[in-house]
Amino acid sequence: MPEDAVSRAAPRGASSVEVYGFVGWIASAVTFVLYCLWAFVPEGLLHQAGITYYPNKEWALIIPAYLIACVVFVYWGYESLNMMSVPPPSSLTTVYDAKSKWVSQLGMPSAAAATQHSIPPLVHLPPHLASSVLYGQQHFQEAEAQVFARAWQQQQQQE
Repeated sequence: MPEDAVSRAAPRGASSVEVYGFVGWIASAVTFVLYCLWAFVPEGLLHQAGITYYPNKEWALIIPAYLIACVVFVYWGYESLNMMSVPPPSSLTTVYDAKSKWVSQLGMPSAAAATQHSIPPLVHLPPHLASSVLYGQQHFQEAEAQVFARAWQQQQQQE
């Protein structure tokens, strides 16, 4: 066998990560089997086997119920924290940044201005405008007038 083939061979024996993983897997399997035995074996058989000191059987239901409730609460809490940190859809901070181009900055009277021979320039529209057109049963011109009037009022109040 050539020397370079021996030097490239994998080292013998398991790494510590593999050993800890295997031990953890075995420990969790043994724990689950003991839990199932405790939960499902009648008390008379446990007493006959000499096992007299164990928790009340009601904990076999309480512990999993608490764990499931904790998982649901964690998901609910995480979603709630995310919703609290996001501005409302009508806020201008949801779409405005340094590269934003608004209709008024380009000198257009409206984002819906008719152009017969060209494609209108790309402009940013607030999400509230898109939602009111898609889900509010409004025409684009009506919704645009309402949204930009509200944005103008908010800007005037901040100044």
